[in-house]
Amino acid sequence: MYTFLAHEYFHHYNVKRIRPVELGPFDYDKENRTNMLWVSEGITVYYDILIARRAGLLTDEDLFKGFHGRLLGFENKPGRLYQSATQASYNTWSDGPFGRSDDEVNKTVSVYDKGAILGLMLDFKIRHETQNKKSLDDVMRTLYKDYYLKKKRGFTENEFQTTCEKIAGTKLTELFEYASTVKIPDYKKYFSYGGLDIDINPKQVPGAWLGISVRTQTTA
Repeated sequence: MYTFLAHEYFHHYNVKRIRPVELGPFDYDKENRTNMLWVSEGITVYYDILIARRAGLLTDEDLFKGFHGRLLGFENKPGRLYQSATQASYNTWSDGPFGRSDDEVNKTVSVYDKGAILGLMLDFKIRHETQNKKSLDDVMRTLYKDYYLKKKRGFTENEFQTTCEKIAGTKLTELFEYASTVKIPDYKKYFSYGGLDIDINPKQVPGAWLGISVRTQTTA
């Protein structure tokens, strides 16, 4: 419940004010397609867990469980090999926010799951490159000031990436390829920036396919 409330609260900023340019001004008579719902919804999922933890409503264990669940939700779905986060964003109007159902359920991904994981990796990368002086928080503040307050509009895909790279002080080509392709993320590298280890060895799980059981732990 706490994360649900935090999610909707954060939408006052990430979507209502900070939003992809295609989403505003809102047109309720037709589809507002954008490649950036992995940012609008997925990164909001990342923050709903983080906000609840920062408010003292969740424990560190709850925080890890939340990210663990999103990672499993993405990795245990075969659609990750068929559809990118940007494609899932654009096709939400036809596929549904959590991907397709019925016969094609295994050919799509959820922007909520993959977007949240990309948000986590992006935050770790920015913190690593800036020696923890900057974070994803700074990206969101910059988007709010530069596009909502000053330009009175949303941001483009290129502007979002450029803002992230400006805050990080380095190119983020690889990370954004994880959003626009089905390339397998290098979890070990990005999670290590946050002092985490991860078990990425495939394990047999009940169901129609091989899933990946993920284990996170702090490292020295």
